[in-house]
Amino acid sequence: MIDRNKEALLAVKPAVKKRVKQLRSEIEEHNRRYFVDADPVIPDVEYDALMDELRALEEANPELRSPDSPTMRVGERPSEGFAQVEHSAPMLSLDNTYNAEDLRDFDERVRKLIDLDTVPYVAELKLDGVGLALRYEQGRLVLAATRGNGRTGDDVTRNAETIDTVPKMLRGDGRHAPVVEVRGEVYLTYEGLAQMNEGQEERGDRIFANPRNTAAGTLKMLDTSVVATRPLQFVPFQLLFPERHGVLSQWKALAYLREATFTIPPHSRLCTRGIEEVIATVEELQNLRDSLPFGTDGVVVKVNEFEWYDSLGTTSKSPRWGIAYKFPAERKTTRVESIFLSVGRTGAVTPIAFVEPVGLAGTVVRRASLHNADEVARKDVREGDTVWIEKSGDIIPYIVGVVKEERPKSAKKFVMPDVCPVCGEALDRPDEEVVTRCINPSCAAQVRGRMIHFASRNAMDIDGLGAKVVDTLVTEGFAKSIADVYRLKHEDIVNLERFAEKSADNLIAGIDASRNRPLDRFLHALGIRHVGRTVAELLAGAFGTLEALRKADVESVAAVEGIGPVIADSVVHFFSSEGGRALLDDLLAAGVAPAPVVRGESVDGALSGKRLVLTGTLPTWKRSEAKRAIEGAGGKVVSGVSKATDYVVAGESPGSKLAKAEKLGIPVLGEGELMELIAGGGA
Repeated sequence: MIDRNKEALLAVKPAVKKRVKQLRSEIEEHNRRYFVDADPVIPDVEYDALMDELRALEEANPELRSPDSPTMRVGERPSEGFAQVEHSAPMLSLDNTYNAEDLRDFDERVRKLIDLDTVPYVAELKLDGVGLALRYEQGRLVLAATRGNGRTGDDVTRNAETIDTVPKMLRGDGRHAPVVEVRGEVYLTYEGLAQMNEGQEERGDRIFANPRNTAAGTLKMLDTSVVATRPLQFVPFQLLFPERHGVLSQWKALAYLREATFTIPPHSRLCTRGIEEVIATVEELQNLRDSLPFGTDGVVVKVNEFEWYDSLGTTSKSPRWGIAYKFPAERKTTRVESIFLSVGRTGAVTPIAFVEPVGLAGTVVRRASLHNADEVARKDVREGDTVWIEKSGDIIPYIVGVVKEERPKSAKKFVMPDVCPVCGEALDRPDEEVVTRCINPSCAAQVRGRMIHFASRNAMDIDGLGAKVVDTLVTEGFAKSIADVYRLKHEDIVNLERFAEKSADNLIAGIDASRNRPLDRFLHALGIRHVGRTVAELLAGAFGTLEALRKADVESVAAVEGIGPVIADSVVHFFSSEGGRALLDDLLAAGVAPAPVVRGESVDGALSGKRLVLTGTLPTWKRSEAKRAIEGAGGKVVSGVSKATDYVVAGESPGSKLAKAEKLGIPVLGEGELMELIAGGGA
């Protein structure tokens, strides 16, 4: 029998397969930066263009379609380091539009599907923040979770409880259903960010660049006491399962939420006269943009009546009852003076355009990212070109396109070199990646970047060792590796630029004070790929000592709750690699001795030392109750199923975890069996 799918796949041109693979890789990276790191590097309009190209290629070549394609999913995996919770309904993203004609097309689709001449809409400002799902039981807040991948998010309840505009109890006893679920946006006002930066400056800490990234980073901090000092705000945009509360429309949902003590989106409008009223409202709100106390990048337009939502339905990524109109970014022309390459601490080589200074979105722009060599080629940006440059929201300035008719004959085409511009070693770019890297770990640019990261406030916190001092030490040859910092002597640096007797003494004192930082700070400082502060804390808490972690294998690292297989591979690769071993041995020889983490005593009980995974909805126990019962019996609840899992407890709609448990031969328990096991009856 002929395999038609395989035959069709073979018929697809290699160039198309390669482009699809590159697009998926690039989009996945942008998804990670936006949904996980909250640090996007391209604006929505450019991201949407990549998605449109991938979608078009998949539609033209159906044999290339895959359920793992970003066209079929929302967002990225949840962050490592937090308990992961399943959303009661997918937390989807709205489709974006950038012009009035698209709004009219959206309205036409809606009217056809529900057979109405005029559809009432609600228009709400789209605040520039991060999504949050809240769950209330008997009026009390019991869960707050981030969007994550749309189906599973991070449990950030303790952090959400510190936000003044997140009600801990809903007002109106007796009028709420037993369970109330609300979705909304966590954000910072401009004034709130300014207040935070005043404190940062006083302490000599890094200034926060923008409200959205700062709000996202704050929400995912493990230290709740720090979160409580930051003026995060919350605004709701959706009441989930409104029929439970007798609420029949979005406009009435906002009124319901206001009465429950939420602060609803400012300047929300009910538009009953159709899409032209919506377009007029969008224009009015856009004109208000510069006077608002918070960042906003558009207007969300929603069908008002909930009775039509089921008829309209959803795609795999977006509901059809709403759309997000995105405000245009500010755009100006300038000239590319030169294109140079920046080498980061991981070896990533990024083309950067130096441009003639131009005022844009309240700042003077002198440089713009070109992202990667493919982007430079696609846009055909050359030195000497006149280009359109934009700055949208929190994104760094970027080049939209070239004014080709103004291109001078002397314009110089960019060519990505074969060797690193800093160290001269060979550059490498795997076929499936868009990033070119310098693979020489001794490259001065990488050493500089790693050293700055190592000494930073959230890592080893070496007082006095900032970027300018690192530059001096690297340039003068006193620091060729991180370990060299710990070998510095007063006489080595006292005569260097920026130093005198006291400043030299202070730096040496700062270095010595960092020698015994806690293990989690040390692990974060090493710059292991995928290991940020949160993952470092998890690793330190699980293994206790550096020596124990160095001996760990992939399976034991992956068994740590919050640590997935990708991170486990990265951690074990670092500790087993020649470069990783050499760096650690060098640091230890230089007198660095990270302090072990003291782990709490385990509870003696029927589940002592056992690792359990909960999946699905249990008949009587809430997930939090089951977790407490398991921990009270000495067990530990982990998020992922692996060979190290002892039991999987399955309720209704268990999902893929049950299938994985059965595949691995892991015992599966119901709620009753779990209760018997905790009581000592065995399983």
